Amino acid sequence: MTTSSPTTLVPTDPFALVGVRLDGKYDVHSVVAEGGFGVVYRGTHRTLQKPVAIKVLKTPPSLPDASRKAFIDKFVFEARTIARLEHPGIVRILDFGGGLLPAGGAAPWIVLEWIDGHTLDDALAARRHHGGQSPADALALLRPVFDALAVAHDEGVAHRDLKPANIMLARTRQGIEPKLLDFGIAKSMSDDESAPSGATATRTELRAYTPAYAASEQIGSTRTGPWTDVHALALLLTEVLTDQAPIRGDDSTALTVDALSPLRPTPAKFGLDVGPWEPILARALALRPAERFQHAREFLQALDATSPVSATWRPSARWSSHATGPDPSAVTTPRASAPLAPVAVASHPTSPAPSSSHAWITLVALALVSLASVIFLLQSRSTHAPSQATAPAPALPAPPPTYAAAPPPALPTPVLPTPVALADASTPPTPQRTIPARPTRPTTRPAAPLRPALREHVPVE
Repeated sequence: MTTSSPTTLVPTDPFALVGVRLDGKYDVHSVVAEGGFGVVYRGTHRTLQKPVAIKVLKTPPSLPDASRKAFIDKFVFEARTIARLEHPGIVRILDFGGGLLPAGGAAPWIVLEWIDGHTLDDALAARRHHGGQSPADALALLRPVFDALAVAHDEGVAHRDLKPANIMLARTRQGIEPKLLDFGIAKSMSDDESAPSGATATRTELRAYTPAYAASEQIGSTRTGPWTDVHALALLLTEVLTDQAPIRGDDSTALTVDALSPLRPTPAKFGLDVGPWEPILARALALRPAERFQHAREFLQALDATSPVSATWRPSARWSSHATGPDPSAVTTPRASAPLAPVAVASHPTSPAPSSSHAWITLVALALVSLASVIFLLQSRSTHAPSQATAPAPALPAPPPTYAAAPPPALPTPVLPTPVALADASTPPTPQRTIPARPTRPTTRPAAPLRPALREHVPVE
């Protein structure tokens, strides 16, 4: 199995292009990187004096002539396809050439826009052990990659070697913009789309993928496509969220075993609760390609559907950029779901139950001071009781029936002249004292701690 990681080889100049002028237009200055299937040079457009990247395809010498021609033809076809995409998240192809090289031999080459920046792989390595990103920040970082792949998938093109090393974080006037490298090149080194599911590739030596980001169909040499990119996208998102490599192993065999494990590398596997994103990522990381999202846009839409939840999620100290080390106790389910509770409480901010109990206590006190004041208060109270009885009904369904039944006996009390009548008038408040609104206070008191939690999360927005 051959991988396309640029770190597998020490950069050399196998085509002897450094110091020469390619195709009469490009001055080649240095070797930038070398992989299993190509060498990338830095150059300058002679007329425009603009920096460019030149990638020369390395054709495996073991290929017979017929296969070599088919390999190069497919490379040309893919280059044309990617040039047609014209997406800001995909490194642009500026030129294409081939034929004899100045030092001898023949090979196809493409000229790409030069990207000033560093790879996502470099960025993740620099931040390792400093904490992952929040869901909102992680998706904001990778959204251009999702968008670029969605456009490619619309055209029937898949990357098939998606990994942090193939994502450049370009420094532009607008800020940092992710751009995909080697887009489409991996497809030209893979099986035909028409290959039946489960078929063994006839050119397995040309398959280009990285074991740490490979899907089961790549490992098993079966049909690949947009669903393969979906799997790699989910691995990338998990890595940005957790600050940990999703697939681990000391060699290709160990990586393959971990990649095919039934325990999928979702954030939950690493102790991070991302709420509704967990089942979405589990689907994207399914071992069976048919069970995954079949398109990058479909995957992104599922994540966006939970964006209000992900926007209120806040990482614990473990995920802060200033954290010094992991804090397992801080990574709990309530941390991810806590912001949902204040939202629900805030939608029902008022409850008149406490003021209602206070009114009854005042009524009893006035009855002890003056029976006449009690009668007067009950008369004035009867005009307000219905509104107070209906207000707390949504939150406290039990008290209203007794509360509403109390005022009717109090209505005739003003026309009764005898002390017996006063005693009858005082009878209704007595049972109401046994159903005070005090039980309603515990209902409101638990809501109080939620407000600080809301303040804890909202200012970080």
